[in-house]
Amino acid sequence: MPLGDAEFGRLFPCECRLAEFEAGRHQRLMRLSNLGNLEGVTFESLARATGDSHRPNPAMETGLRVAAQYAQEPRGWLIIEGPPGSGKTRIAAAIANECVARGIAVLFLPVADLLDHLRGTFAPSSDVAYDELFDQIRNIPLLILDDLGTESATPWAREKLSQLLGHRHAAASPTVVTTDVPLEKLDDRVRSRLTDPAISQAIRLAATSMASSNGVDRLDLALPHMTFESFSPDGMGLRGPIRQNLREAWELAQRFAEHPEGWLVYFGQHGSGKTHLAAAIANYCRKRGDDTLFLLVPKLLDYLRSVSSQPGGPSFEAFDRVERVGLLILDDFSQSLDTPWARDKLDQLLNFRGLTRLPTVITSSLSPDDMEPRIWSRMNDPRLSDIYELRAPDYRTGQEKSPARTADSTRGRPRGRGASR
Repeated sequence: MPLGDAEFGRLFPCECRLAEFEAGRHQRLMRLSNLGNLEGVTFESLARATGDSHRPNPAMETGLRVAAQYAQEPRGWLIIEGPPGSGKTRIAAAIANECVARGIAVLFLPVADLLDHLRGTFAPSSDVAYDELFDQIRNIPLLILDDLGTESATPWAREKLSQLLGHRHAAASPTVVTTDVPLEKLDDRVRSRLTDPAISQAIRLAATSMASSNGVDRLDLALPHMTFESFSPDGMGLRGPIRQNLREAWELAQRFAEHPEGWLVYFGQHGSGKTHLAAAIANYCRKRGDDTLFLLVPKLLDYLRSVSSQPGGPSFEAFDRVERVGLLILDDFSQSLDTPWARDKLDQLLNFRGLTRLPTVITSSLSPDDMEPRIWSRMNDPRLSDIYELRAPDYRTGQEKSPARTADSTRGRPRGRGASR
């Protein structure tokens, strides 16, 4: 440089050195990201896989769009919620790969691995101190925590997660979190940070079409013509208490579809509208992108029998899928309790969903007095269930049968946790 130039006497890399540095920088960022075999996941590849599917997945399409926008300029927190196999981890990996390509330092860690790394620093052979590692993690420009809620829920683990999330929340540091645990079931301190509207936005995914194309999802019954709009309590020629009964059932189903919580149980004779209302709930929630299964109970039991009789058959995976689906609708309990095996299976299913308080809709033409006591005890928990008896006549005959006997004096009125709403 000329003698009077401001750069005179300073050393700086030449263009070839800069090119080598940039190439090496990308490699260093990829090593830092900890993506492993997820390095090749991109929004383009995910969009192609979604578009090639035989079954539309609007929740995935929306999730990809929101995540791609976030990856362009990571600000605040992005929460990706959905059942196992819904694509949460791949969307998070696509965010990481996009940000690494743009020169942003990213750390991608399953929460269980994160806690293992922190525990490992206390070992005498560890080459990194706990404080040093924890400081690196909480100050990384973009942190992606995968599978929150699957880690061992020890007091120490809860405290470390609370400290980490508390630090990044206070600084509004870009953070992506994936979880298959409903947010309301997470630790209060964690949930309050994840749901803070000042810095957080959320994506809720349903089961992917790839996962839904096999196994028990093939039994999922699509009844697109059964909607809330096509169910008209005032257009059926009914009068007085019967019309009011049907309108209350219709309104109860709409409230449940808006906010699926707890259980909704419909009793009534064949043709009274139970299946239509249950299908309307399913269609409403599917349109929103919720992970939903609408199953005829007799067909479900036939399927479980068939796969359990096959050596090495997918009986566990099938039953686990039904147990854990985001919203389960079980239609037609009437002909399903004829064997001890069937009663045990349904009791096991309802017990799990009752303990985990997963949203469930049940329809039956059996009266409570005719129900298997174990099954009825699951449904009849007022802290969990809204129970309603439909008293409309059979649409096909126009004849009203004697109403089924109910467990209390509020026949045909909602009873249970939502009766006062």
